[in-house]
Amino acid sequence: MSRSSSPPLLELQAVEKSFGRVPALKGLNLTIHPGEVLGLIGENGAGKSTLIKLLSGVHSPDAGLLRWQGAPAAFDSPHEALAAGIGTIHQELAYCGSLTVAENFYLGDSWPRRPWGGVDWNQLLAATRHQLSQFGVELDPSKPFHQLTTAQKQEVAIARAISRQVRLLILDEPTASLSEPEVERLFIHLERLRQTGVALLYVSHRLDEILRLTDRVAVLRDGELVAGYPTREATVPRLIQDMVGRALPEWATHPSADCHETHASPSSTTLLSLENATSHGLFENMTLEVREGEIVGLAGLVGAGRSELARAIYGLYPLSSGSMRFQGKPWAPTGPAEALQSGLAYLPEERKRQSLVLDHSVADSISIGFSDLMARWGWIPQKRESEQIQRAIHRFGVKTSSASQPIGTLSGGNQQKVILARWLDRDPSLILLDEPTRGVDVGAKAEIHQLIRQLASRGKGVLLISSDLPEVLSLSGRILVMHHGRLAAELTGPNRTQENVLLAASGERITSG
Repeated sequence: MSRSSSPPLLELQAVEKSFGRVPALKGLNLTIHPGEVLGLIGENGAGKSTLIKLLSGVHSPDAGLLRWQGAPAAFDSPHEALAAGIGTIHQELAYCGSLTVAENFYLGDSWPRRPWGGVDWNQLLAATRHQLSQFGVELDPSKPFHQLTTAQKQEVAIARAISRQVRLLILDEPTASLSEPEVERLFIHLERLRQTGVALLYVSHRLDEILRLTDRVAVLRDGELVAGYPTREATVPRLIQDMVGRALPEWATHPSADCHETHASPSSTTLLSLENATSHGLFENMTLEVREGEIVGLAGLVGAGRSELARAIYGLYPLSSGSMRFQGKPWAPTGPAEALQSGLAYLPEERKRQSLVLDHSVADSISIGFSDLMARWGWIPQKRESEQIQRAIHRFGVKTSSASQPIGTLSGGNQQKVILARWLDRDPSLILLDEPTRGVDVGAKAEIHQLIRQLASRGKGVLLISSDLPEVLSLSGRILVMHHGRLAAELTGPNRTQENVLLAASGERITSG
């Protein structure tokens, strides 16, 4: 029996969900069959996260019916959903970093006990090691969880779900924080699960992954299922058209067609230069420069030291040796405040943990970036502040009901636009962007790319850190590749290829163009 002809594992019939007066899902009908990989796509705010939370027991539907393995079902908690056979791997993993791999693996479960009631640690470690090996993961279960790489944390989360005998595994942007080799390893794991009859609901903004991995595609827009078809009938332009309801420019859908490489002329002023910059345990002997009007890409595997380098430039980590110069002067910032006042802005990779207070309003989240520039004797003119906030919302295309809306209720793409508005309204001369489009939809991604190009066209310098190779290749005039904390290659001209980036990032010799 084919997957499509087998009885549905999961079926949603006219499911609705609203938050206050705002509808998130409208009469949604959806099916998933055993062993099927269903790709779920849509712009930020389309309803994907709400659907995931309904299936995983975080929310309950307001109307409609959910049928699981042929019978009506209702999950009042994530624990109930997991017990029924639905596991969810969220984009931002929940874990206790100070606990071990084994403790995180069995968190919330009954731990093996010795006769007197104490934890049988040997049995706990052995059980974890066995479950991980069943999934093809070799890790020391006694290792603190925070010491794992992002890919290893995700593998542990998937192995944990599989050990609970899940029938449906939901993956929300599973490759957002992974390098290309780690993505390939994940796909091997997922193919193995598919072959055992586990159904996968694969949620991603990366359309190439949707085309490669899934059997069918479901498209959400404004809380409604607007399209669904076999993946073999899908193309990138068709997916985008269904997602956003309009066609995007050619450069937004085919990065390789983009001819807007940003190169600084030899006469351009050098904004930032590093000479043998070293911070012990983070990066070593980094020598680079960024000039006016230039976008320099910084590539490498997760853990190569890219983010640590950006944080040192921003004043978060001190140098152990070497030197930096910014705008022609020696640069050794004592902290981010000095960097901002000197014309350097930094957007970190994890917006929710490092950039936002989710309960704060959109207005507060934007004005914190420039309020010091308009303050007089400690007083901020309210009218002037409000006007600048509204200009920033309009300029950066932030979709919000009002400036007072909590930032945590916005989609990921709009949260990222708020952070951009916060710092770019200061008009910095150099911008450090760390994964600027992680977890945003294709429309918001195109808008952010256009904004980055505009910054360079206005003479700003941009250091772009990204694990998205098409993004780096399409935006950067030069690409610096890091490997184990060191500069492995500088790629220009015909040497700027995806193959060379991957080779250098893995410590291999590149091919010459």
